Amino acid sequence: MLIRQLTRASVLAAAAMFTGLTSNELKDDRLHGDEVSQNYNITFSDELKKLINFEENNNKDLNGKICRAFIPKHPEGKPLFILVLGHIEKLDRSTEESGIISFYERLIKEERGSVLLFRTGLVLSELESMADPENKNKPEYEPQLVFDETKSIIKDFISKYNPSEIRASGFSWGGGTIAKLAKEDDWQQNIPVKRTVMIDPICFGTFGFGAAMRTRPEFSNSPDHKNFHIYQRDPDLPLKDWLTTLQGDYPIKVIKDSKGKILEIKKDERTGDKVWKIANVSHTKLDDVKEVREKAYDFLVSS
Repeated sequence: MLIRQLTRASVLAAAAMFTGLTSNELKDDRLHGDEVSQNYNITFSDELKKLINFEENNNKDLNGKICRAFIPKHPEGKPLFILVLGHIEKLDRSTEESGIISFYERLIKEERGSVLLFRTGLVLSELESMADPENKNKPEYEPQLVFDETKSIIKDFISKYNPSEIRASGFSWGGGTIAKLAKEDDWQQNIPVKRTVMIDPICFGTFGFGAAMRTRPEFSNSPDHKNFHIYQRDPDLPLKDWLTTLQGDYPIKVIKDSKGKILEIKKDERTGDKVWKIANVSHTKLDDVKEVREKAYDFLVSS
């Protein structure tokens, strides 16, 4: 299958020369159709490009994709927005079903910069289809492999377009993915992270109770980074499946000595950060709340 066939070598395979599109070659404010592909083909290998759906190509087939990408006409020096869905969400969800998708559509409409929307591995509905022996053509979204390719796509975007800053938001496993990106920052290339919005973040690759992500993501070369942590403490009711029964919690800071011994655990409260506990809503419904979407988006794009 496509995703399993990808290797680190194919990800890093890129042309040595780049010829950009000038403003005289374009008639409006966006890249369209083949212009996106021609502009982007020089950066990525054919294998990696197959994982990305470019919005201006108007291709609705998202099978085998891990990323939807929007590139404005002149992306150089503009912000790069990184959005990551939860483990129950696919790339084709509607704005009514997903807060992260609603951010994606709004960022495109407002043309605030380049926008990369990623899925995570193992959407629950796909686990069922993967177990069906007759569905052998379904791509296998192994979580770690999807994460590795996510890093590679972001890294190549940054290398090509040199954004002014990075702003990121994720729900559930999407928040856990952002935290994992902070720890494995070889993709960042010293571009500062300005804002992160973590919507009930869950530790990458975990399920069930006790999986809440409690630590604030820390990015290199980002002295002005501000974080908005939104969480809930209500279980999903009625209890349909333990995989969706998740509870968030307040971010904490663990202080250790030089030998790694824990000296103190306290709430992580920093100037400019926000923490918001939402009452009477479960994990799977949190990003559907209108007020959550509005405040999260406003923080994500704020100066």
